Amino acid sequence: MLKLRLLLRRIRSFSFGRMLVYVREVKKETRTPSLLIVLDMLLCIVLYNVGFFDYHIFGFVHIRRHRDRRTFFTMRDNWRLCRLVNAPKDAEIFQDKIRFCNTFSQFLGREYLDLHHADDKALDAFLHRHPVVFLKAPGGFGGLEVERFDAGTSENSPSARALYNDCIGRGLYLVEEGLAQHKEMCAVYPGSINTVRIVTLTDEKGEPHPLYAFLRTGRGGACVDNTTSGGLSALICADGVIRRPALSDKTGEYFDAHPDTGHSFIGFRIPYYNEAVRLCKRAAQVRPGMRYVGWDVAITPNGPVLVEGNDLPAYDGQIYHQQEHPGRGLKPAIQAIVPQL
Repeated sequence: MLKLRLLLRRIRSFSFGRMLVYVREVKKETRTPSLLIVLDMLLCIVLYNVGFFDYHIFGFVHIRRHRDRRTFFTMRDNWRLCRLVNAPKDAEIFQDKIRFCNTFSQFLGREYLDLHHADDKALDAFLHRHPVVFLKAPGGFGGLEVERFDAGTSENSPSARALYNDCIGRGLYLVEEGLAQHKEMCAVYPGSINTVRIVTLTDEKGEPHPLYAFLRTGRGGACVDNTTSGGLSALICADGVIRRPALSDKTGEYFDAHPDTGHSFIGFRIPYYNEAVRLCKRAAQVRPGMRYVGWDVAITPNGPVLVEGNDLPAYDGQIYHQQEHPGRGLKPAIQAIVPQL
């Protein structure tokens, strides 16, 4: 039933123009005629529920065998896994940034303020301790409804009372201390906290297993690193090193180096990577009802800290041009942990 609903959703949202964008991208990599690419894309929607973008990034034009294509973990699989292993009540914690902070405070490495329970005087005191803060809507996602505020950059900064009223009026109830970023992470792109997304899946015995990880960076002056806001993502190998290009979800382009800074992605080693994985495995045991989580980790000069958790992780980690050994999807590894998928 879920497969049928997703298929119908893809049919309703079908855009021939959008399909042609990815047909052109795929054709750059192969001499396959456009018509054959289109036909194969349509076939993959029916057989695997794989859309145009996923067809492109999974490298299906290079992967012809049915048994290999079936190893890929799709949008339908992602939703089904969440339904199988994530308790709805626990998932609500991850959908509210304030509840997340309250639940995982031991891993945050920063101070935060809940304006539901604080007045303008408390905000003023907070800004004196932390002139740089991030203002967030508790239910925001994708880097939307997040603003950076620096109380020390301008003599014309609003008063704490004015800022408080503005935040309340726009639903920005969470105020977080701005984190200091590790200098090596800052060198990649200094405009945002460049987080590491680590996805864990916990087995029935309560042991968390890291599935994959990738670096996310901002771009073009953005203060957030979300790919939905134009950021880039680069797959991280198990030893903490990036060996393949970063991807822009917005355009489907690949980058060996960051387009703003020129810093190479290829060969970049994530500082404190093993510590970041251990942090996520510890966090994954706090709420046993949440077995499948995408953790966003900031790397500070003193080590990794949690930024937030995602109850519906992306199904990345199987992008053809980012895989160290391309051509095989995540489904076998996931089914080894959750056989009923």
